Amino acid sequence: MDGIPRGCCVAECATNATKLVKNGKINRKETQKIFLASSKNNPQWHSIVKDTLDECFAEADANKEEIEAGAKLKPSYKGEKICHPISGHIIRCMRMKMFNKCPGNVFQENNQDCMKLRQYHAKCPLN
Repeated sequence: MDGIPRGCCVAECATNATKLVKNGKINRKETQKIFLASSKNNPQWHSIVKDTLDECFAEADANKEEIEAGAKLKPSYKGEKICHPISGHIIRCMRMKMFNKCPGNVFQENNQDCMKLRQYHAKCPLN
């Protein structure tokens, strides 16, 4: 299937429990507050987290129609739950972009396996 994957329920569960999403609408201010709190004692990561979150919000805005269409999918089998994809989009975006931006002094550049993973990740179409 092309486009937004069906489901995203784990991400939706997490964002609902933390009150970051309500009725398919992400609370950007609260999301930024929580993400930035995770890096408040690490200035190197703090700016990376802030910039990446801004990028992910912009990406979500650019793909708003596709994300909304994903939320309106009909179940393809009995019992399938269709969750709103905005949560999965933001969490996936943060995970993928943060990995790419890992500072050289943190990322183990001298480790061959880590470098292979970084090269593989750079080719990922979801990136």
